[in-house]
Amino acid sequence: MTPCSAALLAGGKSVRMGRDKCLLEFDGVPLWRRQYDLLEAVAAEVMVVAPVRPAWCPENVHWIADEVIGCGPLGGLSAALSSVSHARVIVLAVDLPQMSEAYLRQLLALSLDTCGAVPLLDGLFQPLSAVYPKPVASIVQEHLHRESDKSLQRLLRGLVARGAMRSVPVAEADRPCFRNLNTPAD
Repeated sequence: MTPCSAALLAGGKSVRMGRDKCLLEFDGVPLWRRQYDLLEAVAAEVMVVAPVRPAWCPENVHWIADEVIGCGPLGGLSAALSSVSHARVIVLAVDLPQMSEAYLRQLLALSLDTCGAVPLLDGLFQPLSAVYPKPVASIVQEHLHRESDKSLQRLLRGLVARGAMRSVPVAEADRPCFRNLNTPAD
């Protein structure tokens, strides 16, 4: 197994959901716990990334604050890349309850210490379920601090163009992994 770090991005405002997504239960398990356990199965180091330490986050869980609060997941991604111990970090959003260990392992196998792997679904990168190489931390920080457009799509296009990330088309069988929960209807 490739040693890697993992970051659970759990700092969204859950505006459309109307309540904290992290505490929603999926198959009887809160989303944060489900995703955290999934990441523990594939990574040597797991952290929760959120603007402030969530009330639900146990004391024994490593928490780090978004690098810049109010910049969406880009602030969490930058903080994670700056804080990890390993050359690669799996980044996973809390609201993807059908993500699988097998899929994360597949992404990890397709990545290198110098080139990450990001799923591509219907022409869009899936940056919150990707493997990033630690060396892109400075590029992510620059995007966070210098760009008015905090778009992860724009960031990923640049990283792929530089050869720092490779896009991985999502197979039909893996599409359910990317079903996210945004509204009560979901």
